[in-house]
Amino acid sequence: MAKEITEEFISGFCKMQNQTRTVICEMEIQEDGSRKLYSSDCAYGACEHSGDCLLMGQIFAKEP
Repeated sequence: MAKEITEEFISGFCKMQNQTRTVICEMEIQEDGSRKLYSSDCAYGACEHSGDCLLMGQIFAKEP
């Protein structure tokens, strides 16, 4: 079964860029209905603020 990829847009404050921005995220829908970040157009994961990023936290707050 092919996994589904959905696009989501989130807006908020980016600590790294010190400004408000919109991030496009691709979420992979797993067979059990959970979601996994597939990609984003920001440096999430490599950014020094990834651990406490309020912007990307919005995406993970949507988990079922």
